Amino acid sequence: MNGLKKDKLTNQERLNFLDYLQNSLANGFSLSVSLELMPILWPKRKDLLVQVNKNIQTGTSLNSLMLTLGFSKTIATQVALALRQGNLVECLSQLATLNRLKNDQIKKLKAEMSYPFVLALMMIFLLFFMQTFVSNQFADTNEHTGDIMLLILLFLSLLVLYYLVKIMNLLKLQDYHSLNKLAHFPVIGNLISLYVKYLLIYDIGMLLASGFSLQKMCEYAAIQEKGSLQQFIGEKIRQQLLAGKSLEEIIKHEYFLPNELLLLVKAGSKKEDLSKRCLLLGRTLFTDLTNRITKLIVNVQPVCFILIGLCIIGMYLKLLLPMYAMMQSI
Repeated sequence: MNGLKKDKLTNQERLNFLDYLQNSLANGFSLSVSLELMPILWPKRKDLLVQVNKNIQTGTSLNSLMLTLGFSKTIATQVALALRQGNLVECLSQLATLNRLKNDQIKKLKAEMSYPFVLALMMIFLLFFMQTFVSNQFADTNEHTGDIMLLILLFLSLLVLYYLVKIMNLLKLQDYHSLNKLAHFPVIGNLISLYVKYLLIYDIGMLLASGFSLQKMCEYAAIQEKGSLQQFIGEKIRQQLLAGKSLEEIIKHEYFLPNELLLLVKAGSKKEDLSKRCLLLGRTLFTDLTNRITKLIVNVQPVCFILIGLCIIGMYLKLLLPMYAMMQSI
């Protein structure tokens, strides 16, 4: 286990891992046989995958191994729940779909950002040239409007960069506290909230299909990977139920539980019917999530061009205003 922590899979490799495992299990292979074949199919990762197979044979759980391979606590907990429910194939398929969506959107984002990035680099070189060769010619002027504007834009750019770095670091964790912080961030907060609601509704639907009661769900979730989304919420709801709070009150006050779940609970139906409704709600949330991410990615490039345009205006002011001030003094 300690040896695995030194070597983790990349984003694409994690997606390939989920895809392969899901297809192998769906075709009738056992988990141990599927893992035995992986070193043959991935010769570049042979040593790592051989070690994974050895740990599985010695009794290490799949979800624990996935943590060491770079998967988040939330994903590892979903796998643990799926193993308990006996629907690992469906869970792996869902996780592969989510990861494929994430990778596709990252590729689109990189494509959208490539042109603005090149323009930004050219602008930085131009600004350096202006500061080194042009501004020295107007050192005696008292006009600094352009300089002030460029400093403001630079501060805003650094603020945006800090914001993006913080988002990326929190996304890597994907535990309850990091997701809760991200859900209150501007721009992406609604997306994160929708993503978490989808995960929870999906898990609730699958647990209901396996015959779990609400109390059993909370008890089982509470013993999962500490700090994961499901473990924290399961323990929180269990404590509230023991304190005598009603289910309606709990759903209303839990930020990550959608109000639609309250309507499903009030409808009063059998576990099997409620499970189907939760899964249908989960698919609706997933479709909404996909559409919102697509719209956000499309809007990234225009925002970048606006920022670059403001920087160009700042450079023009930096160049022209001192010239105008000198002409007035002649």
